[in-house]
Amino acid sequence: MNTVELLQYSMDNAFGILGQVTADLTQEQADWQPPGTANPIGAMYWHTISGADDVVYRWALGQEPLRQRDGWDDRALSVSVPEPEHGGDLLAYMRTIRVDLPALHDYAKAVAEDLQGWLGSLAPEDLERTIKLPFGEYTLAQMLDLFIVWHINAHCGEISALKGCQGAQGYPF
Repeated sequence: MNTVELLQYSMDNAFGILGQVTADLTQEQADWQPPGTANPIGAMYWHTISGADDVVYRWALGQEPLRQRDGWDDRALSVSVPEPEHGGDLLAYMRTIRVDLPALHDYAKAVAEDLQGWLGSLAPEDLERTIKLPFGEYTLAQMLDLFIVWHINAHCGEISALKGCQGAQGYPF
């Protein structure tokens, strides 16, 4: 197994578990405003998927992400305040996000399929390319592992916990 195959396997597992955790999610659960500073599940789910989309298209390829190019922002997302600039109040923004759950499931599927196809087109040496981000330099492999695979897995845990706070099962296993 080479690095591309390993990342494909890891990404497929991350998207698969996220799909399992969100498969039975209701609109009411997605919109529920948890106490404290936790974000609603719908906002976290949107952030997780749009983040993966942005990592590949904005950061790695310098292109417009699928969410803008294919209209997912309009179909799956509504917010009551504009997205803050770097250093702005992200918590306030995240707490206003509401999603159309069926459209968000479709967007998640489209992102997963698109990213897997793109990743499959790469050679292992392509993953050694260094990318400069405002918070450091990463190889493409490191960036995909940290900002997609790990990011999805971390938010799966949060979504599962917030489902549990509402009396629902989080992880299906």
